[in-house]
Amino acid sequence: MTHNSRTEIQVPARDRIDEDGRQTLALLHGSRQTVNMVLVALTDGVELEIWADGTLRRRSRFLRDTEARKYFERLAARLERRGYRKEKEAAGR
Repeated sequence: MTHNSRTEIQVPARDRIDEDGRQTLALLHGSRQTVNMVLVALTDGVELEIWADGTLRRRSRFLRDTEARKYFERLAARLERRGYRKEKEAAGR
């Protein structure tokens, strides 16, 4: 007997995104492009935005800040192995 247990999850559509906060985690420079990684705090989660030369390349959603930061650390380490370097923070920041 075959039983189909597929369930579909209904996710309400958002008419707009309400940000609670935004923090740039890293600015990585490569030979041909600059990658900006931004953590965005939302009411119901956290998003990690990856920008390359001013264009949004990826937006990943997480339930917890720690999950987003762990993913950021893995991604930044991978980019650094590929030759990207972190921008030095300005004095007084």
